[in-house]
Amino acid sequence: MVAVKTKSKKEKKQVVPDYLIYEMLDGIPVYYRGYKDVLNKAKTLEDIMAYGALQIFLINLLKDYFHPIFGKENWVWSGEAGLHITHKTNPSLDFIILPKSAFSYKKAKNKYLDTPPKVVIEVDTKADIESLPFTGSEYVQKKTQELLDFGVAEVLWFFTLTEKVMTARPNQPWLTVDWKDTIEVMGHSFSVQQVIEASEGGND
Repeated sequence: MVAVKTKSKKEKKQVVPDYLIYEMLDGIPVYYRGYKDVLNKAKTLEDIMAYGALQIFLINLLKDYFHPIFGKENWVWSGEAGLHITHKTNPSLDFIILPKSAFSYKKAKNKYLDTPPKVVIEVDTKADIESLPFTGSEYVQKKTQELLDFGVAEVLWFFTLTEKVMTARPNQPWLTVDWKDTIEVMGHSFSVQQVIEASEGGND
């Protein structure tokens, strides 16, 4: 005889408020990592939205590095920028390079960007991968492809845990290399290791 466990009461599904959605991909809500802790009141929204020290360091290091190179003709922005692709796809972006000719203060409105940046850079992710119907690598691939299909020319992912960089461009093989390897952004060659060492006086 096999014991069958039955439910005496219907399980109440916990409703996740919109403010815990990090981004939308093809109608799938991607929640902030740690959103369950907020629902359980173990953490605040601010706790899970903030960048870690390593991520904010790298994002701003790249911003300081790229601005003198690309800043004359482009906006070089870091922060959680929202991009509107369709009503079902609104990714959140860590770092973008956007042509100044395509955007100005007068054109700015209190809504997501709807112009594809030239470059999108992601440093790790704030997404709660475990709540998604696909794996972490599939999430990276899906988000990257959505951006390329929308018209972004270059998408780069910086993974701090493994010190790897993935670069993706339309109609080209996607490549994953190490911190020390040379990569390109808008035709400019550099390595992450080179940028980090220069910031710490390693090349003096």
